[in-house]
Amino acid sequence: MSMIQNLKLPAYDRRLWILFFGMALNQFGMSIVMPFISIYLYYYQGVSAGLVGFAMFASSFVGAIFQFVGGEMCDRMGRRFTFILGLSILITSFLLLGWAVGAKAHYGLYLLILCMTRVATGLFRPIPNIIATDLVPPQKRLEAFSLLRIGQNAGFALGPMVGGVMAMLSYSSMFYFTAVTSTIYLLLVIFFISDTRTCIPARRFTLKDLRRIPDDRPFMVFSILVFLVSVVYSQMYSPLSVYSKGFVGIPEVEIGMLFAINGIMVVVAQYFVTRLTDRYRLTLSMALGVTLYALGFGLVAFSHNFLMLALCIFIVTLGELTYMPPQTTLTANLSTEENRGRYQGFSGLTSTLGFAVGPLLGGVLLDHLPGMYVWLIVGTAGLGCALSFIYLRKLVPHNKNGSYVLK
Repeated sequence: MSMIQNLKLPAYDRRLWILFFGMALNQFGMSIVMPFISIYLYYYQGVSAGLVGFAMFASSFVGAIFQFVGGEMCDRMGRRFTFILGLSILITSFLLLGWAVGAKAHYGLYLLILCMTRVATGLFRPIPNIIATDLVPPQKRLEAFSLLRIGQNAGFALGPMVGGVMAMLSYSSMFYFTAVTSTIYLLLVIFFISDTRTCIPARRFTLKDLRRIPDDRPFMVFSILVFLVSVVYSQMYSPLSVYSKGFVGIPEVEIGMLFAINGIMVVVAQYFVTRLTDRYRLTLSMALGVTLYALGFGLVAFSHNFLMLALCIFIVTLGELTYMPPQTTLTANLSTEENRGRYQGFSGLTSTLGFAVGPLLGGVLLDHLPGMYVWLIVGTAGLGCALSFIYLRKLVPHNKNGSYVLK
């Protein structure tokens, strides 16, 4: 009770609040369409689950590469320029997706446009966290990253439910609407977001720049773990949507409600969970979060209706609340001012690669194994990832493994 009474609205730079509202609006539009692209291809275009998984893999792989590119561009060409470029490409790609649905385009064209959306998100997705790291002192980073996640999930809480209704009326309208919300986000960036630090003087990018990352052993081990955890967590989207519709038999509206549970929980509980966990080491918080992933996905194997799936989403989301802000904070703590964009971009690359591989593996497993075994495999993999954080704790310097960098 005393903790609730002591909670105050954080006082941050105005640009952080602009990002909060912009991310909420953008994620509202994105979450209207993203959970349903797989369903559209599988049920209305007749694409196999394996090819749907490949589309998610290929587009996410492209997005992973461009997350790193976006991080480098942030350091070299400025946060604002990269932000505007990424959002402009995103708007164009959603307009094309709306047209493709209306024209009943070939699978190959969907694959190309989906890759284009991932180029866009790869460019701009790391930037809010990079700007937050620039603006916020180290002792406030975990709180600031949690705030941005709340904004992002405020949009995600409502989007899937709206998307479920729109999917029953017109799939193409979903993509056009998302183009509109992305345009508003772009205007907010153009008029209210300025660069937060001076760029590195332009010079040629060399392989020597890349070699500096593997030399940082704690960060490399951490990045590998981020990849593996993302493979597990990515089952939340395309494979779980396909499983819910094709194996459990619930309609799109209820699938939208499942994703809404995730978004609502983040909005309501993220700040409180962060205040509870910021007293612990970041690696411990992440290990606990991934353990909850393992439990939630493992229980999907025994879920045969909406309520049981809702319980699984509840448990997985508790893990997300515990895992995600510490992951971003540890990335920031391990970086320096000179390579902040590179480290956030590389962390985004490994995370997005996991989101690329995960749906592909999930789709192939769903095509060839009974659904129960698929989710038991996912749960076991999550438990293995959780145990691996014990090793990471030994590598991360003590002064960087807290919610802020100790001097």
